[in-house]
Amino acid sequence: MPRRKRDDSYPPDEILRERMIFVNNFRTIRKEAKITQKEIKARTGFAQSWISELETGKSTINIDNMIILAHTLQTPLWKLLRP
Repeated sequence: MPRRKRDDSYPPDEILRERMIFVNNFRTIRKEAKITQKEIKARTGFAQSWISELETGKSTINIDNMIILAHTLQTPLWKLLRP
């Protein structure tokens, strides 16, 4: 399978800003529901260290994992993607 070319026309800081929309909404809803990172780990199998890195913007996330986290919070994915 051919490798995808990196598109440098989309600045990395803009990518991070948009990812942080999901992250901030996820963290807010998680805390409002009084669900700990350890509980997210138990429900999903994701490493707690990855969840922590995600919530601080140090790790990336793909759409499949966004869906899993949304389902874990019993929240529609679109709510986590709204600015």
